[in-house]
Amino acid sequence: MSTETDFRRPISATELMCFSMRDLAPPYAIQYVVEGIGAISAAALRDAVSVASACSPGSRLTRSGKDWVDSGVPPSVEVVTGRSLDYSHPHGDPVLTGAIGAAGDGPEPTVEVVLLPGYPVTVVFRAFHGVMDGRGLAMWVTDVFRALRGEEPLGAPDPTADHDLVARLGAKGSPTPLAPRFSSALGHGAPVRGEPAYLTRLRTVRAAPPAAVARIAAVLARHSATPSRFMIPIDLRRHDPGLRSTANLSLPLFLDATPGQRWWEINDQLLTGLLERRELNEMASAGLAEAPAVLSRTIQRGMRRLGAHFGRNVVSGLISHIGRVDLGELSGPEFTATSFRIIPVHTMMIPLGFMLVETDSVLELAVSVRNGRGIPERLDRLLDEIVAELEGAVPDAGDGAGRRSPAGSPAEAPGATAVTLFRDRVAAAPDAIAVRGPEGELTYRELAARADAVAAELLGLGVRPGDVVAVLAGRTPGGVVAQWAALLAGAAFLPLDPSHPVERIRETLRRSGTRHCLVERRHLEIVGDTAEPIVLEEFAEAAAEPVPVAVDPSDTAYVVYTSGSTGLPKGVRVTHAGVANWYASAKEWYRLGPGTKYCHYHTPAADLACIAFFAAHLSGGSLVLVPDELDPVTIRGMLTTSGADTVLLTPSLAEVIVSLGFEPAPIRTLIFAGEQLNAPLAAEARRFFGPDTLMVNSYGPAEVTLTCTNHTLGPEIDPAGGPVPIGRPSAGTPVFLLDADRNPVAPGEIGELYFGGPQVARDYLGQPDLTAERFVVLDGGERAYRTGDLAHALPDGTLVFHGRVDDQVKIRGYRIEPNEVRLAIERHPAVRQAAVVAHRRNGSDHALAAFVVSDTTIDPAVLRAHLAERLPSYMIPATVHQLPALPLNGNGKLDRSRLPVPLGPGPDPEPPAAAESVPARIQRIWADILGVRLTALHPDSEFFAHGGDSLSAVRMLSAVARILPVESESDFITAVRRSTGPLTLARVCEAAHRAVA
Repeated sequence: MSTETDFRRPISATELMCFSMRDLAPPYAIQYVVEGIGAISAAALRDAVSVASACSPGSRLTRSGKDWVDSGVPPSVEVVTGRSLDYSHPHGDPVLTGAIGAAGDGPEPTVEVVLLPGYPVTVVFRAFHGVMDGRGLAMWVTDVFRALRGEEPLGAPDPTADHDLVARLGAKGSPTPLAPRFSSALGHGAPVRGEPAYLTRLRTVRAAPPAAVARIAAVLARHSATPSRFMIPIDLRRHDPGLRSTANLSLPLFLDATPGQRWWEINDQLLTGLLERRELNEMASAGLAEAPAVLSRTIQRGMRRLGAHFGRNVVSGLISHIGRVDLGELSGPEFTATSFRIIPVHTMMIPLGFMLVETDSVLELAVSVRNGRGIPERLDRLLDEIVAELEGAVPDAGDGAGRRSPAGSPAEAPGATAVTLFRDRVAAAPDAIAVRGPEGELTYRELAARADAVAAELLGLGVRPGDVVAVLAGRTPGGVVAQWAALLAGAAFLPLDPSHPVERIRETLRRSGTRHCLVERRHLEIVGDTAEPIVLEEFAEAAAEPVPVAVDPSDTAYVVYTSGSTGLPKGVRVTHAGVANWYASAKEWYRLGPGTKYCHYHTPAADLACIAFFAAHLSGGSLVLVPDELDPVTIRGMLTTSGADTVLLTPSLAEVIVSLGFEPAPIRTLIFAGEQLNAPLAAEARRFFGPDTLMVNSYGPAEVTLTCTNHTLGPEIDPAGGPVPIGRPSAGTPVFLLDADRNPVAPGEIGELYFGGPQVARDYLGQPDLTAERFVVLDGGERAYRTGDLAHALPDGTLVFHGRVDDQVKIRGYRIEPNEVRLAIERHPAVRQAAVVAHRRNGSDHALAAFVVSDTTIDPAVLRAHLAERLPSYMIPATVHQLPALPLNGNGKLDRSRLPVPLGPGPDPEPPAAAESVPARIQRIWADILGVRLTALHPDSEFFAHGGDSLSAVRMLSAVARILPVESESDFITAVRRSTGPLTLARVCEAAHRAVA
């Protein structure tokens, strides 16, 4: 519906020039790209566009002679389904290269909106440059999202444009003469027939350094053979901060630089120009714009030829900094913005143009370049250098409680991704062993070729960067191939554990939004209809060529789900930049290299498995697969005969291993992670593994990419010491210790840990509220993850862990929210109320205890079976206690201090007989490990129904094996494996009998 107003303003001289530019370098449009998670209704977006446009007539202009007038028609909203933007398209993505309506020649508005509702959800705002500048479009876009959220738009009704404001302010000098005599940092290259006239490149800098414009100019000047001149667009609104106009209100400031000139000298020149208001002089330099359109186009074509063939340009480049954008202002009721980019305008006379914008955590660079022979390769190298320069310039966050590692780029190449690092390893040593295990070996050449074959299939099915591809496989070569296939296709892999409950796996698939699942045939039924299955065994043939997919450091590399306090797991999206930054430090921490043989026995669905995956293959080492579930024989084999020399253990598992009493093969590196490590256990591990093993204690929540701090343990460990420090952070990772009000704590005091830098994950997939709660922006603009962990810093910055600020707990390295377990218990129809708390058991290990209220008697075994259909085994409580009511405090909340202490019942009154039978001794072992009385056990007693878990099962089986003849241990474990059904006391006794028979 038309709501035309009397809004009218003259078309300025600079805006007239945009018409000839549009013909020579289409679409000559300013384009804002907002990406995020959630959903945006097309109808709601159209309504918001209409409301915002009514308050900003400049968004719906059409040409009428020498004036812009309000058409009364809101910008159109086009919906493009089934795809996402393809920034690598050789001739430009059709969404971004299409014409803007009639571009001012007809009745249609000169602004439009394109909605891509896939993943990520993307909204593109496009405006012909003749009606708006970048900051003008930003005003209107912000109002669209305000309207989408139901808020009142601020509006931009003022018709003031550049000529009006300059006339009011007054110019005081002469315009800068425009002469084609400046070279470009890229040199020049004649156009290539069939190639696009312009290229666009996007880069992300992990933090915004000061004086970014001057720093970029200094790099560009360094690569120019002659003095350079840079055009810096300046927003004239700075002279009238209250001006609400969307019109073109930007004029250039020119900076001259010489090769080797330092950035601060260029920055001083910029500041001086701003103080002297030199940009106001450039209104008079519009002689070209005032020329007839035919003459203007001819002159511009001639200037382009001079630049392309002889390297003579009117300027060396344009660098425009749009300022800071709050992603929260670009979000809606069901949509959370995760990134914002500006697609640069191609300009005929300018060989190289930069658009910069700061968001919550990064500086986004978008670059337009005039194409030519050799230009793409030189451009990529130049951008690598610029990103390294900017990232190396990020200032310290301060000292004291806000501690930061030394500024600087990681030791990897700027812009590195997991894919580029992997491709480098394949090229460097294609015949080296990448995967080894019981099913055989794969070289790097074979692994890459098989992964490329699966990746090609994914691309053929429409998988694109930003998509999530699930992997449902065991610790097998096929599972490794699948994860690399997803990465090589530009997607993120979502690892799933086939041993988890079927409904949990399917719910994870649904919640993640994944459309495709790479699956081993034996697990095919688990997928059901929740995703399109792609059977891995059908890809025995290798690809002839690598798939040509470019991956950006800001792209998601993998998604892992962790326990959630709301009752639903949280999907953590980790970027390639995070992985590359982790590896730059981890390769030194863990002595990673081509000789590394990393042991992988972890559940595929946890980030500990991702550590094994990336540590082995980014270093050129081998991933040693241990497919069997852990028992004494498996553990002995993986540490004696598997060939693995690098292993990560949780302290709980390490405690079990050192109790087994065998002599391990030489271990090069032992990594402790997943739980708090105490000195007595560390001392025992040192004796067990020997003085030549590098022992380190690492820390890192899933939201801060793999591990983010590390502490090396010395050859001598005092067993009487306390907690082992978690160490110092990885390169470029700021650490903050803050109080409840997010103020720094005093040096040496305990505070909550916050981490910043590139290893901070992107978000929780599809959970914007939780993302906003945990991924925060601190004073000073640092985007950080709030861990909920407590620590203090030693004088040298080494961190010491002190527990949690909430109820979250680690059990066997898995992060568990007791509230998720409680909600699962309360789904049982007989349970009215439940509480779940963690307590210490077996030294350093934690266990969960459940307390339930019911109108009927609850059989713990029935309740555990109920939970087994919904939760992984490590989340099932070890004990279940029925209470008449839960104890509450005066505020009506659970009073944990009044819950029964879930300890064992104490020693049995009868001491063991002098010549106790083997079954009786096994029963006593069970009672000791499970913490129950002998009288509570009978032949049909199930180990896990009495509170056992996988690690206590290993302890139990090892203890039973020790009462048998030494040569019978392997036979006993084999007999247990071959027997079917629950792990009952009778089954274990029968296996022991067979072993010695």
